[in-house]
Amino acid sequence: MKKKNDLLKSLRLLGYLTQFGLSVILPPLILVFLGVWLCDRYGIGPWLIVVLLLLGLVSSGCSVYRFFKTFVRETKDEPYEKEAEKTDKGDRGDEA
Repeated sequence: MKKKNDLLKSLRLLGYLTQFGLSVILPPLILVFLGVWLCDRYGIGPWLIVVLLLLGLVSSGCSVYRFFKTFVRETKDEPYEKEAEKTDKGDRGDEA
C-alpha cells in the first residue's frame, strides 16, 4: 500500500512539474507566433511582437504565482512531517 502511495505522489509531482513547464513556455511562445503571423499578414510593425511577448511573459508570471500558491497549499498538509515526528519520537523512546 505504501508503494502505491509513493507512486501516486511521484506521479502527482511529475504532473506539477509538467504543468509548470508548460505554463511558463507556452503563453509567450504562442503570442510571439501570433504576433509574427499578424505582422506578416497585415504589415504591422515589429512593435506588436514585442507587446505580445511582454503580455505572454506577464501571463506566465501570473500562472507561476498561481501554481506555487496552489502547490504550497496542497503540499502543506502532506504527512511527511508527521511521519518524521513519529520516527524521531520512536528513536528517542528506544534510547531512553
